[in-house]
Amino acid sequence: MKKILFFLALLSQFVQAQNLQSFLSVATFNTDQTPFLETYLAINANSLVLINDSNKYYGETDVKIKITSENKIIFQDHYILKSPTFESETNNNIFFIDQQRILLKNGEYSLELVVSDMQADFTKTHAEEIIIAYDNISISDIQLIDGYSITETENILNKSGYTLSPFISNFYPKTINELTYYMETYNTKKIAEGKYVLHTYIESFETGVPLYDFNKMLRKSSSEAESNLLKFNIEKLPTGNYNLVCEIKNINNESLGIKKLFLQRSNSFTATTNHFDLAAISLKGTFVSNMQNKDSLRQFIDYLYPICNAEENIFSQNQLRYDDFELMQKFFFNFWESRNVSNPKLAWLNYLQKVKSVNNKFKYFRIEGYLTDRGRVYLQYGSPNSRNAEIDSKDSRPYEIWHYYKLENQTNKKFVFIDNNRTGEYKLEFSNVNGEESNLEWMQEVEQDENRNSEFRNNYINPR
Repeated sequence: MKKILFFLALLSQFVQAQNLQSFLSVATFNTDQTPFLETYLAINANSLVLINDSNKYYGETDVKIKITSENKIIFQDHYILKSPTFESETNNNIFFIDQQRILLKNGEYSLELVVSDMQADFTKTHAEEIIIAYDNISISDIQLIDGYSITETENILNKSGYTLSPFISNFYPKTINELTYYMETYNTKKIAEGKYVLHTYIESFETGVPLYDFNKMLRKSSSEAESNLLKFNIEKLPTGNYNLVCEIKNINNESLGIKKLFLQRSNSFTATTNHFDLAAISLKGTFVSNMQNKDSLRQFIDYLYPICNAEENIFSQNQLRYDDFELMQKFFFNFWESRNVSNPKLAWLNYLQKVKSVNNKFKYFRIEGYLTDRGRVYLQYGSPNSRNAEIDSKDSRPYEIWHYYKLENQTNKKFVFIDNNRTGEYKLEFSNVNGEESNLEWMQEVEQDENRNSEFRNNYINPR
């Protein structure tokens, strides 16, 4: 539970005792065909007036829970919740968590939870609307998880053999890069095919467009109930508002049940392009609207990899993986419009001519030229100012040295390609361009006799 405690502590490190701070989240389940509600209450100990007991300090809160339906009280409880014991009266910055499990039938409910500091006149009220409907094929609520372990002894935190520590907030700061969540599926035996797909993904809250970098398709066998403990690495999830989505689909890709949970992410970056949001793009009248052959479009998207930034390259590969033709079209048009807003078609056609030229110049057996190292560098950086090629040198393996006078803010930049096996396959062994990976022993890879005053060294030092 270290992550959530650390995060919540950050929220409250300047909070004094005159401000009771508590957070509530809820989730419903139907484990063993018995519907119930779980409440997760987190209280900031540093916001309580602490009691001194033999130089040990602790706080006490009064908690009242009331659940109503159609103005009738269905459940109520009243209990005292005591904090852990502290050595200091201040600056403890520890959230302690209380979890309750309440049996409820299918229906609609209003939850009111009131928490009060027993040593001061400070009270906070939480309210939630609850809907429980587990008669048919369905999904439980999604529970965010801070930590988990295999259950050794039964306790209220236990579900399906795991002890789950709840993540109370729906806000993920940049210090947390893993989103762990738990959910259950029910009554999938009613699916005639006996199989189903659990589709879980993160989507844009504003548009509902899935982020294909955060997408799982899990094939499942039908059952009365099944638990799922899953996670996403969100290190590269930009700042923004999102939904975490879990969906049951049959083998015909028809949705049979869905649940969504709102999330907020704060990161050190935002989406630098709108490739994550393609829903608003209209293809009507664009040059891409005439591209109706999926195989050709897949090839055209693959051509883009040398000139994609890291984000675009991940997204383009996901377009190919998930094979949604309309999204492929929108991505392709958006890519070229971002390069030339006034004439994206011209930008594409000019690039296509370069690709055809590269495929002709640098093809290696069945490997197209744009997929070779020389082809990639040519498409990414353009034609070199000088290109020195040696095929039959006595001093070295076949090589090429490409020299660029200037690349953006870099000057005197070089690429060294080597045909190590003398088969015509030239691999990039060295470059002094920022961001390019290089073999630290690249000189030895080229020279057959490093003691000789090879022409290669002269050509590298004085490119022509």
